[in-house]
Amino acid sequence: MKKKTLWQEGIEPLHDTKFDYKEKDVDILIIGGGIAGITALYQLSKTKKNVLLIDKDKIGFGVTSNTTGKLTYLQDQIYEQIIDTYDTNTALSYLQSQRDAIAFVKQTVQREKIDCNFEEVDSYVFATKEEQEKKIDVLQSFLELNKIKYEIKDSIPIEIPSLKALKVPRTAVFHPVKYLYELARISLSKGVKIMENVRATDIDQDGAYYITHTNAGKIRSKKVLICTHYPFFIRPGWVPFKSHIESSYVVATHIEDTKGFSAITISNPIYSIRYHQDKQNYLLFASESDKTTKCKPKKEYYQKTSDRFESFFHLTPTYAWMTHDIMPNDHLPLIGPISKKHPNVMIATGFQKWGMTNGTIAGIILSELATDKHHPYEGLFLPYRPYNLKRCIQTVKDGIDNVNAMMKSTFQIPKGQAKIEVRNGKRVGIYIDPKGREHIVSIICPHMKCHLLFNEVDCTWDCPCHGSRFDIDGNLLEGPSVLNIDQKK
Repeated sequence: MKKKTLWQEGIEPLHDTKFDYKEKDVDILIIGGGIAGITALYQLSKTKKNVLLIDKDKIGFGVTSNTTGKLTYLQDQIYEQIIDTYDTNTALSYLQSQRDAIAFVKQTVQREKIDCNFEEVDSYVFATKEEQEKKIDVLQSFLELNKIKYEIKDSIPIEIPSLKALKVPRTAVFHPVKYLYELARISLSKGVKIMENVRATDIDQDGAYYITHTNAGKIRSKKVLICTHYPFFIRPGWVPFKSHIESSYVVATHIEDTKGFSAITISNPIYSIRYHQDKQNYLLFASESDKTTKCKPKKEYYQKTSDRFESFFHLTPTYAWMTHDIMPNDHLPLIGPISKKHPNVMIATGFQKWGMTNGTIAGIILSELATDKHHPYEGLFLPYRPYNLKRCIQTVKDGIDNVNAMMKSTFQIPKGQAKIEVRNGKRVGIYIDPKGREHIVSIICPHMKCHLLFNEVDCTWDCPCHGSRFDIDGNLLEGPSVLNIDQKK
């Protein structure tokens, strides 16, 4: 089984990614080449602005390549959660934003003739337990209230345990990385610039400009759009205190025939299903969504996901990967100016498990705001929106979970070829490779000083608090940290 995402297979790299750093001034700097950043770049390429996008690695090879590639507004119990935290009108606005995102992708694919395996399909949410049926009823009432067409079914169109299902038409699936790369190539042809393997580490203000520090030099811009999945700084914005991280596990395999639908359970345990038609056909299945702060071994989650897949479909996975999702404490993404004091520094994060729709709408919103326009959803997703009581309670719960994770990770003993020892008076993490060589690193995450856990499946050191990941030699793989973990001799 390949421990990698299906979407990175066969992707041709960009070639027009050179940028002369003598030309240090741009109008708009976009940091992050995922779905949000590239959508914003595409929209801004239609303007006369001088725009540069940088990515720490290859564009599209971060969180976007770990998604299941669904474009749907049936998102488990999200509307019930938003209504409970705010009200029905807020939930309706979120619903409309998701439908707008799907329409944008469809229209863009058709207009630009993008080959990304875009396929309109039906979407289902379904219940596997009796207590989940009430949640289907809540969703049904919400859709009725807003005159959204749906059908109630006894089950979904495959043999998997289900008691009740709700179906809507005209949602979609696609190949997210193919789509993203074609948007990037179209954008480059219009004169904007992309630089890969450039990592942003800090931002300073210089009058009306912002100076972004990177491993390749400083970039001065009037506006900065931070589309890095998780912002690489704590303040302003305080994103770690407005969200928590959940991981999910995805498996996929070759199949002979596909079916024209996608599906997800209404609540835990999450089962997410979709099909993919390409040169070969695939079935994708995601499960075992859980807070990273629980500090459970990744191997356990991978195994449970594979076992469920084999049990439901009688197939053996050929691909397996993990994804991290940023879950806002009020169930709404954080898109727009990071604070009142810094209206020209904008973020796009907190997409929950629905990055393809929320990343798309984020790119659209940020491109509008970056050209001094307004967007109907800017108030809905405002990163510094006011707190209410329920959001405050959830913030406290997330904080307690983080403290517990710090305590658990401090005393957890690694499994596999890793261990923790005290050397020269300091606790260090040690991985012993197949040749018997020791790879010694600090086990403190530079971001907010959480203790790292060893992931024996991917052979990485992972932060249970905010999702940073490091390889066995301490090199940063995934933020929000911008630093490696020091190697200890």
